[in-house]
Order: sequence, then C-alpha cells, then structure tokens
Amino acid sequence: MIQFPETAPGESLAVSATLFVTYRACPQQALGRLRGAYPADSVASFRGSLAHRIFARHLVSGPISDGDLPQVCREEIGAPDGHLNMKLGPLELNRPSRLAPVLAEVGDLYARFKRFPADGFRSAEVNLEADVGGGVTLRGRVDAVFENDSGEPGIIDWKTGSWLDDAEPQLAFYSLVWGLEHGVLPASAEAVSVQTGERTGIKPTADQARQTAREVAEMVDTLRAAFATGDDLERRAGPHCRWCPLLEGCSEGAAAMQILGT
Repeated sequence: MIQFPETAPGESLAVSATLFVTYRACPQQALGRLRGAYPADSVASFRGSLAHRIFARHLVSGPISDGDLPQVCREEIGAPDGHLNMKLGPLELNRPSRLAPVLAEVGDLYARFKRFPADGFRSAEVNLEADVGGGVTLRGRVDAVFENDSGEPGIIDWKTGSWLDDAEPQLAFYSLVWGLEHGVLPASAEAVSVQTGERTGIKPTADQARQTAREVAEMVDTLRAAFATGDDLERRAGPHCRWCPLLEGCSEGAAAMQILGT
C-alpha cells in the first residue's frame, strides 16, 4: 500500500496532474492557477480537446469513415457537457470558414491515430480520484487504459503535439493516483505523440510512487502557505512561459521569450 504523507493544515485542495506538472516547471505559475489565473483558451487547445474526443469515440465505438468525420466532430462539439461548444464564440470558430481548417487538422491527427493498434483496449477517458486526507484530493483523467498479455492495466496518454518532455512526471502522477484508488499500480504508463508516433513511458514502482507522493505533499504545503499569506513563489523560466497567464510583468518569462525568439 502507498501511504500519502501528512500535509500541513489548510484550505481544501484538488490537485491535478496539470497543477503538479506546472508546479515542477514554475511554482509561481502553479500558484497563479490557485488564484484563478489560467492560460487563455486557444485554437490549438480546442483542436487537441476535440481530437481526444474523436480518439476515445474510435476506441469505444469503432473506426469513423472520412465522410462521417466532420459530422462526428460537430456532434462532439455539441456534446451535452458544453465544454467545446462554449469556446466556439470566444475563439471565433462559430464561422464555418474558421472551423473547417480545425476539423481538417483533427482529421489528419485521426488518420495518424488509426494506425495505432487497439489490441487490449479496456476503457477511454477514465477519471481517477483519491482522497488522501487533510482536505487534499488527487485527480486525473487518463486518455485510455489497455491490458497487456497478462491482463494487467496500462495507462496511455495521447499527445496531439510532439512535446513529450514533461510526460514522465505526469505519468508518475497518474500512476500514483491509480495506485491509491485501486490498491495496485498500473503495469505501465506511456505518453504517445499521435503526430510523430514517438513514445515515452515508465514502469511504475512503489519507490517511484512514494517519491511522487512526497513531491505532491511538499507542493501542497508550499502552495497552501503561499496562498494563505499572499506571498509569491519562485519563478522559473522556460518554454512553458509562452502559455503563462503571468507572463506580463515577469522578468524571468520575458527573458525566456527573448532567448526562444518568441
């Protein structure tokens, strides 16, 4: 059994893989999320979210023909949760001329996705949640779960871009939450770039899960303390700065953007 460390008292906190990965990249950016500063929606994030829905539908219901794909995309956009539909207006995608190129890009990603084998598929878009006490809840959403030849579950995270550099801590977080919820770690955890076919992954171990639990607990303590006092945290510059809602007024981020030529 994995024992999650005790955390300092504070407000209830839901910790996601995104918050954990963001904190590792830049503690101040993670704190900004708790204070309500989120990256702005973008056409790229909309495209990625829609592509993930199409991937899940393929795995659950079977292949989608080229002729049916545009209509299936529109059905997913109009899904009852309204997640994508409410973004059409702000992103100016409610005009056919603007939406059509996005659907074409999703179609290209789906054509690549169909080449991946679906052997051992168990479920798609699996929500994970573990209440670890002290007002802390760990949450994740796994794109897909496959079984290996021994019937053991493995986690898959689809990436619509080619960036896999922050995949390992994200996979370690998912594996931890899976282990806390199910009482056993997944046999594997992989991130797969649909765009390039590149894969990276981990074989989760108890030692790794305990280390991730310690890192998450330390993050919770640091964020709670800063959130309570109003203090800021360390700012770390890097490629992630281009999407940071705190970029304006951040000298570290501005320097990173100069170096990256953005």
